[in-house]
Amino acid sequence: MAYREPLPDDCPPDDAEEINALRTVYRLVRNNPPSDTDFRSKRALRPNYRFRESDSECILRGVSVVFNLRDAEKLSRAKNWRGASVCRVVLGPGAGSVLQTGNNPNHYTWWPLADFDILANCQVV
Repeated sequence: MAYREPLPDDCPPDDAEEINALRTVYRLVRNNPPSDTDFRSKRALRPNYRFRESDSECILRGVSVVFNLRDAEKLSRAKNWRGASVCRVVLGPGAGSVLQTGNNPNHYTWWPLADFDILANCQVV
């Protein structure tokens, strides 16, 4: 499979779930309407930044999403996200893979496939 961004070996991890059915996720975006930049990984946005050693390069190359609108709205009120909008993204077969990551059980890392048209499946709520 060809992913949107170059991934390290063994990424996505074996326990990541390939998206085979419709799923709705939410992502904070800085642009309205959303742009491709809103769906770039931390690593793509900051290629030379030295992240914490505990941060997996695989996770850094994914896109953070939540499966719950309430969690996304809560995140949008955080200081570093002021002014951001919540975007609903409908994922389906061919969207890539997801894995629950972090302390929030509704937080997932999504590795989008290159052919998945994110912006066509995204709507600001």
